Amino acid sequence: MSGGAGPAPAAILRGRELSGGYVPGVDIIHDVDFDVHQGEIVTIIGPNGAGKSTLVKALVGALPHMRGRRWLGDEEVSGLDRPRMVAAGAAFVPQTENIFGALTVRENLEMGGYRRTSRSGLNDRIGEMFELFPPLRERPKERADRLSGGQRQMLAIARALMLDPKVLCLDEPTASLSPAARAEIFERVRGIRDGGVGVLMVEQNATEALESSDRGVVMVNGRRALDGPASELLESDEVGRLFLGVIGAEGGAAIEDDDEPDAG
Repeated sequence: MSGGAGPAPAAILRGRELSGGYVPGVDIIHDVDFDVHQGEIVTIIGPNGAGKSTLVKALVGALPHMRGRRWLGDEEVSGLDRPRMVAAGAAFVPQTENIFGALTVRENLEMGGYRRTSRSGLNDRIGEMFELFPPLRERPKERADRLSGGQRQMLAIARALMLDPKVLCLDEPTASLSPAARAEIFERVRGIRDGGVGVLMVEQNATEALESSDRGVVMVNGRRALDGPASELLESDEVGRLFLGVIGAEGGAAIEDDDEPDAG
């Protein structure tokens, strides 16, 4: 499946023939090619254990054992690990342990902007994050571990944006959130996209995520099975068939990732 008329925007993050996993010799993803373009939201969906989170970690340099090549803009970044990818402009928000619970909201944002050399520039960027995430603006001195689940996710995303990344990669940003909190997170992600940042999401809430996305990718058995406009994937019988074919009688709604060993 493919779609979209007219020239494609510039590719911000690219991967070619990406393979690898968490232990040597045990590949979870297999020869995957992947692009994220400027100013678009791409959501990866797929059945349990499809390799969704593993693919994102490969793209941002966080997969322990991997092969393939990666580019950030025009620069090849195949040898960069996650900290250096962050410095180069690829922000990554993991599903868990993505904030400093004992620090305040503002302190978390200051930690996210650690590479900014100007105090005024740091303060200006914090102000921009408060504009993008108004609930955070209301409680800058609140300890992060006292925020609601949705507010904690907002803080994690805001912290990742402090260095003005070219691309923002989110692993299950709405997991375990209420419907209202999910809707607010997706709204903020659309705002980030509209600001020109490429956004890559892994999501278990597939329908809601695709409704907020420009493009969707379906992963099955560690390979990219389908790729197309999100609106087409939402209407695709083949997407349902792929989910049902892998999950069986459990149905197509349970698409949480279970890539990592001992993840439960």
